[in-house]
Amino acid sequence: MKKTIITYLITLAFTLVVSGCASPPTVYLYGKYLEPSKVQALSEQLTDQGLNVEVNDFDFPTSVSTNTLLYSLLLQSPEAIDNTTSIAEHAGYSINRVQSLTQGNHWYTKNSLALFVFPDGNRPHGTLLAQDLIHSYIANRCGNGERLTLYKDGTYTLTLQTPTSSEDVKGKWKYRQFPYLELQEPNSPYANYYFEISRVESEDKVSKLDLTHLHLLNANSTNPLASECVFTYGVRI
Repeated sequence: MKKTIITYLITLAFTLVVSGCASPPTVYLYGKYLEPSKVQALSEQLTDQGLNVEVNDFDFPTSVSTNTLLYSLLLQSPEAIDNTTSIAEHAGYSINRVQSLTQGNHWYTKNSLALFVFPDGNRPHGTLLAQDLIHSYIANRCGNGERLTLYKDGTYTLTLQTPTSSEDVKGKWKYRQFPYLELQEPNSPYANYYFEISRVESEDKVSKLDLTHLHLLNANSTNPLASECVFTYGVRI
């Protein structure tokens, strides 16, 4: 009898420890393409349902082109998949793809999910959204041009380098229509630089690369950038 009671107490203690260690799943909300108010509203709805939420504005994987929910195989509460899907759809974002993932970013091995949403449900086919261009680009054959950085607030910094000095030219960038990008300096009535955007997949000895190129279109004698100038941003895939 005494042995039975001891066994029961040990079992009960173990159960309490395990249940006490359990925690709600974490939803990593990729909000790059949504307005801040929309991200906040969706985050609050997920939180209200007992989910932990971490918001980021990271780039989407190139394989994600529609509203997607990815989940870890170590998810402790499988019902969180349906709950997250339902909450997103109630907020106006129909989930078109649900898939488990076992490799990649660190959180895939944890008790977590990743929610990727586009304003209209899908990435426009064959094009880029303005948010896809927000990066720092390295110059190639650009004369004095060394780096071009496009910021989220619509401003840019063009770093020019000469043998004796370095200069940061600032202004505003505009993306009116794919595949063209405009850079306009302060007090200028028109764009000072025009670029054509291209996106290609490449590969080196390590892995495949997703490259975004900005090809200069309006080289002239007053332009410090060479006619063959290309600015490039790359990410491993």
